[in-house]
Amino acid sequence: MNRQTTLILLIFLLAIGTCAQPWGRACEASFTYIQDQGDHLIVNFTNTSTGDITDFFWDFGDGSSVHGEDPSHAFPSPGIYTVCLTVSNNDTLNPCLDSTCQEVRVDVLPQYDIGGLLFAGDYPINNPLNTGDTAFAYLYRFEEANLVPVDSIYFDTLGYFWFTGVTEGKYFIKTGLMESSSRFTQFLPSYHGDCLQWTDADTLFVDQNFYNVQIRMVQGKPMPEGTGSIQGILKIEHTNGGTTPLEQGQLVLADAAGIPYFCSFSGSEGAFQFNQIPQGEYKIFSEYTGRFSQTIDLVLDEQTPNADSLELKIYAAVQGVDEMPASDAVTVLLFPNPVLSLLKIQISLKHPEEVELILYDHLGQQIKNTGWRFPAGKFQQEIDLTDLPPAIYLISIQDINSGWRISRKIVKK
Repeated sequence: MNRQTTLILLIFLLAIGTCAQPWGRACEASFTYIQDQGDHLIVNFTNTSTGDITDFFWDFGDGSSVHGEDPSHAFPSPGIYTVCLTVSNNDTLNPCLDSTCQEVRVDVLPQYDIGGLLFAGDYPINNPLNTGDTAFAYLYRFEEANLVPVDSIYFDTLGYFWFTGVTEGKYFIKTGLMESSSRFTQFLPSYHGDCLQWTDADTLFVDQNFYNVQIRMVQGKPMPEGTGSIQGILKIEHTNGGTTPLEQGQLVLADAAGIPYFCSFSGSEGAFQFNQIPQGEYKIFSEYTGRFSQTIDLVLDEQTPNADSLELKIYAAVQGVDEMPASDAVTVLLFPNPVLSLLKIQISLKHPEEVELILYDHLGQQIKNTGWRFPAGKFQQEIDLTDLPPAIYLISIQDINSGWRISRKIVKK
């Protein structure tokens, strides 16, 4: 065999190997989708393909197509459409090409109403007497492991709030008093579940009308008047690592144990301040639904009666709410992920269960093992991961009797 023949044969074998055994260079097409909550003929597609991909071609099955990674498409009418995604790259040495198709059902989704009362102490605001309060209510929906705001209202009549046109799903509700309210400094904005922070809130599973949701605002700890002040800038971090000032962001002033006094909202260019503060130890943090805030610890004393030039940061969006359905009778939420210290586990059960949790390291060795007995209902537990080194871990949650099991990787910062 001469040299030229050998070279041709080698090129031929390499070509066969490239097609038959991509060795990780191939791409695999896949996608998920969800109907838009505002216009149900619009479907939002999310590319979940893997591989070295430079082109995404979508055929929506209604005569239209588009190039793009995560398109939204308005279908002409309700129905079932075969949607195909073709992924490829322009690498002539390591080409890849793959397609996948799914039947996408575009339905006119049923809509529901959510209504309820906002309490300040023992009574709803302005009910039975006018207390001079005006409130806001925000509605957030669980979508793709994130909390997305879907509606907001302002109300004062008898303390009753009302959302209409809500589609089936899982939601958070946050309510609070406007700064113009007479009791703004006495009560802090709170979530369904009567709590201050979104990580402790109750999830509202909407598959029917709800007219009796009740939210009791967290009452602030009384504070004597002082002469000190606290000032700073509230900033929000972006996924690219940059930060920008956040206007109308909620800030909470608390004592050294984290018990809140009152809240404030940042103004122009993210500026915030707390005035007439007595000497003592304090914590300042922000409450931003779906994200996590830095906490600043400080002391006001005779040598340092004022604190200024503070910079408080809300961290970039994280995969903060991870929903994992184990069966029709069980729903598990894990947050935050990545986690710094406390991993919160929210479990909703339709039947009594004996639940076991096991935490593994990357070598498969057990690090933690704990268990609980729950009746039917919704429960929240915490796992302290403070002492674990930063790494990727596997968490397994299972029922000892009925046999369901879920597993999820978590990142320890």
